[in-house]
Amino acid sequence: MVEEHAKRATEINQRFLCVTDHGAMGAIPRQIRACEENKISPIFGCELYINPIQPEFNTETERLQFIKNIDPDIKAQFRKSYHLLAIAYNNTGYSNLVKLSSWGWTKGFYYRPRVNHEQLMKYKEGIVFSSCCYNGEIGQAFDKGGEEAGEAMLVKYMKMFHPHFYLEFILLDFDKQKPYNAFIMKMHDKYGIPLIISQDCHYTYKDDSHMQSLMLMVQTGKTIQDIQKAKEADETADFFELQDKNLWMKSEEEIDEKWESDYQHIVDYELLKEAKRNTVRICELAQGVELDRSMKLPRFDDANDKLKEYTMQGFAQRGLPKNKEYHNRILEELSLIIQKDFSSYFLIQKMMTDEARRKCPELLGWGDGSEACGPGRGSVGGSLVAYCLGITDVDPIKHDLLFSRFLSPARGGKSVKLKFASDPISQIEQVVNATEECPF
Repeated sequence: MVEEHAKRATEINQRFLCVTDHGAMGAIPRQIRACEENKISPIFGCELYINPIQPEFNTETERLQFIKNIDPDIKAQFRKSYHLLAIAYNNTGYSNLVKLSSWGWTKGFYYRPRVNHEQLMKYKEGIVFSSCCYNGEIGQAFDKGGEEAGEAMLVKYMKMFHPHFYLEFILLDFDKQKPYNAFIMKMHDKYGIPLIISQDCHYTYKDDSHMQSLMLMVQTGKTIQDIQKAKEADETADFFELQDKNLWMKSEEEIDEKWESDYQHIVDYELLKEAKRNTVRICELAQGVELDRSMKLPRFDDANDKLKEYTMQGFAQRGLPKNKEYHNRILEELSLIIQKDFSSYFLIQKMMTDEARRKCPELLGWGDGSEACGPGRGSVGGSLVAYCLGITDVDPIKHDLLFSRFLSPARGGKSVKLKFASDPISQIEQVVNATEECPF
């Protein structure tokens, strides 16, 4: 989906692609790659789930106990999950957005990853917030209590997030969208809060609408007749995607056409243009977010000294010759590994292979653990240090293998490729088939 969106963005001459999945930020790596391939700028955001009374759950037991004993008076309020659009406009904002999303998954999960107002206030720096869609707190207050309740919630949000708070409107067929957009315009006139325009993109192309409708009907077990009955009874909360066919990634021209056909009596043309400008300004501001995309690995204290120690222990255990050739090779490799700051990386590889050999006899019920790992794959076979550490089982000097194919001063190095026994049962079968007597 992200790749399709990025391709579509270039087709409709857009410079930016903002992905705001519900409660999650897992699409960001794919978003970055897709934007790079299509030469557009990624904008990082999330449509957070909000519940103002969501408590912090530190354990699963604590969560279940709270739900079991929840006060009946607040149960209905607690079950609601509202939407809130959040876009990071600098690196601090991105970090805070990650913290909010993570808190929702680890501390605030109740059917969905949710955050409360306290967490929003704690981590709001560097983030632009909007009134969001009809399922935001403002939209739902307007739905249940009319303009007065909607305005009260809007003022609360304005105080929470000023000056980085915007009023958002969308041009949809959803039957409650027009009165809500009219309310948003009224609040803009009254409070001067800047407007932005967005488009719900549940799929990429207009032709995908029918397929999504079929998919959702299968998921919900509903028919077209069910949806019609629900609409007549004003019970459409669960049918948003099915009653609106405007959920593809629209071009600016398509948005203008929708405004002209259905919304020009609600949204003034000058306000439409202003909302577009504000939306682009946010993107121009947010495109400056640059993520540290380097590999993040655990680091060991005194990693260099430990690497030397384990290497020399392995050298002795392997019974390698104590001649000049082996001595110089060990010193050369250790020096370059330390220079490149790869000591912790080699120690991690050693931990994995050691643990595999330790665990394998327990899983198989026989053997000494040598069955757990292969002798080595790729250019790491040229490392004497890897051989001494037990990462590989190939003496590179004996087989005339070059360390420089794996790591050299001129390049960063290649990853170590490990091969583990994937299935203890298949290992047993191979041994049984290859021997006359069962080893166990």
